[in-house]
Amino acid sequence: MNKNELRKYKENSFYSIDDIAEKLIQLSNLEQVQEIKEDLEKALSHLKAVAQNEYNSDYFRTFYNVLSIISGFECL
Repeated sequence: MNKNELRKYKENSFYSIDDIAEKLIQLSNLEQVQEIKEDLEKALSHLKAVAQNEYNSDYFRTFYNVLSIISGFECL
């Protein structure tokens, strides 16, 4: 995936914020503490909302897409 593709927001119904949060906890080797998951879900939800707004910086879309790739829910 190139830089221009990472800067685009794409809606994906195959995974959810919950899925990304769980995978990030798993990848970080943290115990799956419910409070951590809730914090991640809130942060990811906010990030997704900011990324969806075309008037916000591409940085937010890039970050959201990279988190999706790291968690294995977005194909390269």
